Amino acid sequence: MKGPALRGDLVTPSDARYERARVAYWAQFDEVRPSAVAYCETPADVAACLAFCQDAGIPAVPRSGGHSLGGYSTTDGLVVDVSRMSRVGVRRAGDGITAVVGAGARQVDSLAALWKEGVVVPGGMCPTVSAGGFVSGGGFGWLTRRYGMASDHVLAAQVVLADGRVVRCSESVEPDLFWALRGAGGGNFGVITEYEMRPRRVPTIVSFHLRWPWDAAQAVIAAWQRWIIDGPDDLGSAMSVTAVGGDPATVDVAGGWLGDPAALERHLDELVGDAGRRPEIRTVQEDSYLDTMMAAFGLTDTTAGQRQWTGQNPDAVIPRQHFAVDRSVLVDRPIPLTGIGEVLAAFEREPRPGQVRLLSFFALGGQVNRVPRTASAYVHRDAQFYLAFWVGLDRDLPDEGDRHAAQTWADDGFAVIDRYSGGEAYQNFIDPALGGWREAYYGENYSRLAEVKRTYDPHGFFRFAQSIG
Repeated sequence: MKGPALRGDLVTPSDARYERARVAYWAQFDEVRPSAVAYCETPADVAACLAFCQDAGIPAVPRSGGHSLGGYSTTDGLVVDVSRMSRVGVRRAGDGITAVVGAGARQVDSLAALWKEGVVVPGGMCPTVSAGGFVSGGGFGWLTRRYGMASDHVLAAQVVLADGRVVRCSESVEPDLFWALRGAGGGNFGVITEYEMRPRRVPTIVSFHLRWPWDAAQAVIAAWQRWIIDGPDDLGSAMSVTAVGGDPATVDVAGGWLGDPAALERHLDELVGDAGRRPEIRTVQEDSYLDTMMAAFGLTDTTAGQRQWTGQNPDAVIPRQHFAVDRSVLVDRPIPLTGIGEVLAAFEREPRPGQVRLLSFFALGGQVNRVPRTASAYVHRDAQFYLAFWVGLDRDLPDEGDRHAAQTWADDGFAVIDRYSGGEAYQNFIDPALGGWREAYYGENYSRLAEVKRTYDPHGFFRFAQSIG
């Protein structure tokens, strides 16, 4: 195809780079073949792509990190890739400091760059997720209970609209757009190219990990729910029940503590006592926030070249995911003991070789829930934790039977956990199978979001299966 004139690169199917350029994080969407991939380097590049697509009548989809669980980071039209718009730095004014994070900056890279300046912005647990989607949909991690969602830290955002205008929005400039981009921005209103964010100083963090066997799962889940909901904001935690193939499942509790290690040990003693059983593994380690997160990513002592997806360069060590299904909810109160039993029964149903099963909990609450539900588009201010049935397949090309079994297992698990949800779901883990997604993702904010959409994208150029409008 003859495409827009760019400062960056336009990669078409005839280009030797095309096979690498067209794929994103999830291999299950590799059958989608874009007409081209535009590697944009400036907002003007993005504007040129949007104008070209509208003139040619083909769709354009923005891609920052390419991690959409629904496959919404790709298209048979033009992929507008902003991964090269990855500048990370700080702006200083007097005693104040703000962080500037390009939409294409991956978490592992922005963490390393801001660390050199003595600050961080709250990030998540996947090193290759980029700021464009992560921040605009909320964004949670170990720092969430203490400082809030990543989207709560946005002071301004630069976005290219469908009509080609480059807008910098904030509380005082284009405030409705600014409101919408903090919680509902992914692919809905324009192409985000840069954020200005409030950074935090987190020199050290105390990480912890505890593991129990499968037969302790019900007691540990019940105890963890009480422990994290009643715990201090400085305590961030996740819990997972994991089963690989037909092997016995394990129950893991991990997290980060922004305080004294001795105080954390006392908190962990409370969890263990409530669970009624000592864990098989219990580790506590204080380290720099940078080193702790690199260890959590599995990237300790790696080079920048190694911190890429395999296939992007010969040294890359981060594997792409083959196939996964994630069915998740947000939960605003502890699941009762009988409900936990139902969840675990669904988890262990019909084990299948090649499946990696995960029952995943991630603590929210704390500072997140002190923000009013309508203060930004991120509405989930009552949720205490995220809960998911996640299943992955460890094969490059799983057959239809494997795919169907994985989807059925996740769907059956979702039917159980949804009974204990608050009726809401986390839009960053977007779910094509979710019914009532408008209310689940955006609640009472949806009508205002639809109005913002009509104002800034009146012709609905930015659209996908679960887009606003």
